[in-house]
Amino acid sequence: MTLTATPFILPATTTLTRQQRAWVALYSLDAGRPDRAAVLQQNSVTEADLAEFVDSWLRLRRRATLRQLL
Repeated sequence: MTLTATPFILPATTTLTRQQRAWVALYSLDAGRPDRAAVLQQNSVTEADLAEFVDSWLRLRRRATLRQLL
């Protein structure tokens, strides 16, 4: 069975916070989306937003991984 990355694309009218949009962008990039500029634009975030929220995103991922192990 082959798993493929599904792109995360937000609808134009989203009520997500800037942090949540940055997390979605980080997940998209981590899933292999090659067009970084498009990911940033689709999620209405900047490189500075990614840098600001990458640590909290890593903690979120770590927590999810730990839950899967338990």
